[in-house]
Order: sequence, then structure tokens, then C-alpha cells
Amino acid sequence: MTDWARFLPLSNRDRGDESHVSRNWSRAASGMLLSVAAVLDARPEVLAHPTLRPEVSVAEAVRELLVQLRSTRWQRAAARIGAVESASPETAALPDAELADAVQAEALARSAARARSSVRELGAVLVLALDLRASIGASIDVDPFVSGAVALDLAVRAPHPRRSVVTARTLVAVDGDWRVGRGPELPATAASIVLFLAGRGGVPPHALPEAGADDA
Repeated sequence: MTDWARFLPLSNRDRGDESHVSRNWSRAASGMLLSVAAVLDARPEVLAHPTLRPEVSVAEAVRELLVQLRSTRWQRAAARIGAVESASPETAALPDAELADAVQAEALARSAARARSSVRELGAVLVLALDLRASIGASIDVDPFVSGAVALDLAVRAPHPRRSVVTARTLVAVDGDWRVGRGPELPATAASIVLFLAGRGGVPPHALPEAGADDA
């Protein structure tokens, strides 16, 4: 609860503009999806490139994300136990040429007035965006508040090997003005912390703050 309090109203963090505090992350998810769609549209050749998971291509990672975003909790659970082949078979079979448009359509759907996105769904989008930044050099900006909220959610749900790190060390985002964990501080970039907590990288390397850094 101590870490979560940093991202909630009426907390012990410094007071400021809290209009962005919400349990609905649709706007942030929509913005990042649009950025991903723009990358795929401008550089379709990257769909064949490997991601930070060498056995998974960019195209496969994008389909995986779309399936997660378009499936209900029941569909995802049924797919995990083998009750159905895929939580969203039509999405899983999308041709590479249609992926950029599909991501853009998902972004527009999440920008609708009554759209809802959980922090877990936001996290799935953020992890893909950071993966694309690291694996293919995609230019995608990330709000530090978004990366911090996702890091916190991932830390709470992380399996034991990764959770043990944040129970022994405090991961401090040198470019995000947030921290997660306890114990001696380990300064690192926000992106490396999120990717580590998502299982896309090792323990974040020590990093020093960069003058003027303002993204994740």
C-alpha cells in the first residue's frame, strides 16, 4: 500500500495537479496504441524483426497484444486451459498487412467517451511500446506517470524471482520521478525497470540521471 499511495489521491506524496489520477487508463492506452500504429505504418518491414523475446516477431507480439485487448477475461482464461484454441481467433489470424490498421482501430475504440482500460491493459500496451523502442529503435514517447503506475502494478503481480528483487532493492526511475520496492536504491531508467518487471529483461543496470531527460 505504501507504493500504491504514491499514485493515489489523498496520499502522502507531494501535492499537485491530481486531475490525471484515475482507474480508467483509456486515454493513455489510446495514445500509445496510435504511436505503435504509426511505427508499423511507416516501417512495415519491422513486423518480421524479433522482439526482446527472440522467438517472437514484432507481428506476433502485436497480434498477442490485440488478442489480449479484444478478449474478455473468460475468453482469456478458457484459452489458457485449452478450452478454446485462441481467445480471439480472428484477431490471432490477422495478416501482417492489416496489423497497423487494427492497432489504430483499437486506439480509436479506446478513445471513445465510455471506453474503459485497466492499468493491466495499459501495461500490456506500454510493454509492447518499450519492447519496440528497445528492439527496433521505435520512437515512442511515454509519460513518466504512466510508466510508474504500470511498474507498480507489475511489481505487485510479479512472480517470485522478480518480486524478490523489489523486496530487497528500491528500483528508482532516474527519468521518471518514481520508485518501487524497498531496500537500497538501484537507480535505472524507467524503461529498463518496466521491462524487467514484465519479464522482458534482466535486473535493470545502474544508471545516472540525464540532464533534461523527460521521458521513460
